[in-house]
Amino acid sequence: MSVERNITLPPEQQEIKEAFRALVKAYGGQDAVAKRLGTRQQRISDFCSTTTDAFPRADEIATLEAETVGYPGHPHVTTVLARQRLRELVPTPNITATGRDLLMLFARQSKGNSELAEAILEAHEDEHVDCAEAEQIEAAADQVIATALAIRAEARMIQREYRQ
Repeated sequence: MSVERNITLPPEQQEIKEAFRALVKAYGGQDAVAKRLGTRQQRISDFCSTTTDAFPRADEIATLEAETVGYPGHPHVTTVLARQRLRELVPTPNITATGRDLLMLFARQSKGNSELAEAILEAHEDEHVDCAEAEQIEAAADQVIATALAIRAEARMIQREYRQ
């Protein structure tokens, strides 16, 4: 099967290719990915090239992303696909919902909201938000979102208990 190698992809597909290239790099390169997926290196190269219409299968992306947890940018391709569909990926909290921790989580959420507000106010003191300040704001916002997800998990657990 011949692959056309001089096409121009739309920006959305080029972005997916760029994300896959980053995933391949995180995994250890095209040869390592080809070996893991049991395919030729040229096929992986085609997946990375913005001048071909070749893309990896969802299961291939899932395999590589599962094995690059913790690497910067993880999950590389899934994040791009979600954002292109107007979705945002956030890590879920590492807690077990019991249906009994709503007050504790509400207190944590209040503290997190306060820390987020403080980070935003401090960043705006000089009327310019720099990169480091934006990173602090993002981290504080992620914590607020994670706690909100934990509250939702607790509420769902309570609902499940009452429906049983």
